[in-house]
Amino acid sequence: MTGAKLPALDAHAHIAPDVTQGQIAALGNAVVFAVTRSLHEADQVKNRRDNSLVWGVGVHPAVAAARAVWDAARFEELLGSFALVGEIGLDRRGGSWAQQRSIFHEVLTIVRDEPVLVSVHSSGAPTEVVQHLHDVNVRGAILHWFNGDDTDVKRAIDMDAYFSVNAAMSEEQLRRLPRDRVLCETDFPARKVRARTPADTQRIEKLLSEAWSISTGEVRATTWWNLRTLSERSGAIERLPEKIADVLLYL
Repeated sequence: MTGAKLPALDAHAHIAPDVTQGQIAALGNAVVFAVTRSLHEADQVKNRRDNSLVWGVGVHPAVAAARAVWDAARFEELLGSFALVGEIGLDRRGGSWAQQRSIFHEVLTIVRDEPVLVSVHSSGAPTEVVQHLHDVNVRGAILHWFNGDDTDVKRAIDMDAYFSVNAAMSEEQLRRLPRDRVLCETDFPARKVRARTPADTQRIEKLLSEAWSISTGEVRATTWWNLRTLSERSGAIERLPEKIADVLLYL
């Protein structure tokens, strides 16, 4: 399938658990990874079967209320209903650093051998996040809006990590990331990205086309191929909605 025919792919966005079918239909044929901030949010969407959305089970490191009710046993119960884990990670401004570290370590330990995609937050803490991936030996994580330096990127690649990137990232940071490890994201509704809706990836596709000296259609085809590779390696393709798995299989 050529890039021109492929739907937009948004590997990290925030969508309300009570989103309606009409609102989803307004996104067209786009595919969106809909991360959650808490186990409560994940519980609300665990039985949803939205062909265009890949729902995640997460505990956002900067959301104190989500951390306060963190329950590893409940997370494990929910996990079987999801192809995506996210949003998880560390946030330097999120407070309760010891608690963040403990929860992140627990989550990584639980998901290490599970057939899931894992979207990881690392604001202000890229080096430590990568160190956690090494310590727990988690491979194939998707580092969302990753602003680590060259050493951080190299160590992340050593753990087979991927990177979801958006239009708020600098050209220098985009060029630092290997083409075969990149996915597009909006982090909707993040103000800095200025995406109008989830899956509004045109600006980041244009930035990548300039950085890579290829067409935007080729950018989209590349990111979909990267997702296929990661989904097959992780086994998550077996849990993805059938419509999305079919797109991957017929690339």
